[in-house]
Amino acid sequence: MLLLLVSCASEENKTKKVILDILKSSIAHENFFVRSAAAKAIGEMGDSKYIPLLIPMLKDPMAFVRLFTAESIAQLHGTDTLKLLLAAGGDPDPMVRIAVVKALDELAKDTGKIDALPIEKILTPFTKDSDATVLLFAKAALAKRGNEQMFMEIQSALETEETLSPAVVALGKTKLARAIPMLTKTLQNPDSTVRMFSAEALGEIADPSAFEILIPLTKDKEPSVRGATATSLGKIGDKKAVPILEAMVGDPDMRVQISATEGLTRYGKTRLDIYKKALQDDDYGVRHSAIGSLQKISHKEAMPLFIKALSDPAPRVRIAAVRAIGAISGPEAIPILKGQLTDPDLSVRAYAAGNLGRWVR
Repeated sequence: MLLLLVSCASEENKTKKVILDILKSSIAHENFFVRSAAAKAIGEMGDSKYIPLLIPMLKDPMAFVRLFTAESIAQLHGTDTLKLLLAAGGDPDPMVRIAVVKALDELAKDTGKIDALPIEKILTPFTKDSDATVLLFAKAALAKRGNEQMFMEIQSALETEETLSPAVVALGKTKLARAIPMLTKTLQNPDSTVRMFSAEALGEIADPSAFEILIPLTKDKEPSVRGATATSLGKIGDKKAVPILEAMVGDPDMRVQISATEGLTRYGKTRLDIYKKALQDDDYGVRHSAIGSLQKISHKEAMPLFIKALSDPAPRVRIAAVRAIGAISGPEAIPILKGQLTDPDLSVRAYAAGNLGRWVR
């Protein structure tokens, strides 16, 4: 028995070393996509002791790497997380600052505070940011918590074409039903991107009164709008959406079918056949979307599909499958993830290492 325990411990130590070796080599890789993968993978390990690996990446020359690094630092939430995020909040790239605002909002979700500091005090400087999206997202986080002035300023931003799209998204982030009349108007915008964001925002608010407002959008000429509408109909929680979503499963666009299927799952209507069809699509983007949608609904019945996707020819699909398996599984995923440590693509190996690190510590 003692020999068996020693052998198991030795094997686990070997696996830990492989995990860290893969992540460290990924962090130092010349390809920014690989470095980004390492940053995200470290966040998925779920242990704040790995934050020191991330700190140097806040100075990476590529904004995408810094963005994912900030997200992962927030995800791990250690004693220095707030300080590190506030430092990243001064990043020259607005994408990174947006990620910081979203992370701070999420960290304060339950208590309205981060490390005993009120979110109002933390986010107020971001409401004066030079980038419209950064400041509007910060204002949305404060409006959601009852700041009337911030809500009025988002409403004013709707009147300017330059800030229309971020203002629409910000309205959704407020989670306030009083934003629905404004979003009803923006649903009529000739720009399909604005209509898509408006449909998504109604899903974020998820108020039953938005149900009838969304119905006409199920016939919108743009697939992106129809897909966003299907997703939001799933989030609203009105069972009258079921026959509508079932009809949308027959949409000519595969991505709309995926969104409708995801919505149906929220009402207890599992349609794995649609995901199976999507995973055979010639477009790897469709296959990637299918895996991401399956992960959101966290359906254990989907595990065979995730496992099959681990042999997909596109690395990004294999990455999505690895992350999905790590997110919805337990220790039973260890042998599956170990198998991906030898994937020919280093980014896949990095995500496999990070998700394996959830269980091998």
